[in-house]
Amino acid sequence: MTQLYRLATLPHGNPNSLEDFETYDLTPIDHEYPGRFAKKANHVFRSLDLPIGFAMVVADPKEADAVYDNFRKDPKYRGGGTGSGFKNKAPAFLDVLDPLARRIDAVNVVVKKDGALHGYNTDGTGFVFGLKELFAWEKDIHSLMGAKVLLVGAGGTADAIAFALAGELVQLDIVNRTAEKAVKLAERITHTLGIRATGYGEDALARLVPDADIIINASTKSAEGPLKDFAALSSADGDLEHNLRDSERVIATAKRSAVVCDVNLRDSVSPTLSLAKQYGLLTQDGRAMNFHQAVEALWLIHADDFRTQEADKRTVARLIEAVS
Repeated sequence: MTQLYRLATLPHGNPNSLEDFETYDLTPIDHEYPGRFAKKANHVFRSLDLPIGFAMVVADPKEADAVYDNFRKDPKYRGGGTGSGFKNKAPAFLDVLDPLARRIDAVNVVVKKDGALHGYNTDGTGFVFGLKELFAWEKDIHSLMGAKVLLVGAGGTADAIAFALAGELVQLDIVNRTAEKAVKLAERITHTLGIRATGYGEDALARLVPDADIIINASTKSAEGPLKDFAALSSADGDLEHNLRDSERVIATAKRSAVVCDVNLRDSVSPTLSLAKQYGLLTQDGRAMNFHQAVEALWLIHADDFRTQEADKRTVARLIEAVS
């Protein structure tokens, strides 16, 4: 470890040391949170007898340039992810961007190839795959086309989800604390894909929720951190009691057929999903997106390693799914 980053302690299965691994994947995060990807990735490597490790490391996004330069120079670094605070920072400091990552301007997977760092984004496709599975299982609906989607958030993960959803030909409304970010994201989608997307500030939530078929929280509200107790359907600028009371008032106006998703990974049910469940709405947490994007991410970095062990993508998926 360098002074630029340290091994995170809160994620499940994060190693205490990297010394025993011949090579490793590193994912920088700006704060501790109990994600399970380290546990899952390390289980995959151990199960396939690969001397590779995976670790989350805590770093300052303001030092992203130095962090990625250190990764580039580290002979044991193979790639990894970009956690909280780094998804939108990484593109500026990588050598090559996949077309989708360039369009979104956010990266969640980094692969080191011949000394160069390549950036990809599997968040959006992972989320959409999980959402379509839910619709198929619970509603016997196999397409999202035409659905009215309300997306809360306009950061790195929200960007990826927004572009992936637009590709499914949904009607997309984006709400963000800073309205300008939501408007700009919507304009990028409309300009790039020709799909209707509209951006709003948080004051539009009460007006948009009643018509939404799918409500998605991809904001920092309900995420581990300072806003973990806040729900997504009201501003977090005031006190917690007002946020929860107002969010409950808004969710009560949702269609009984609406689906509410929260992409944040938590050990307990998020406040956003808890309110949705109170009103009998179908919900999905961040595990589905995490699972599907994780399979693709590991395959992008280690396909050759897995093939040497005669493991295909389905094998990797089964190993990831086996870890709770």
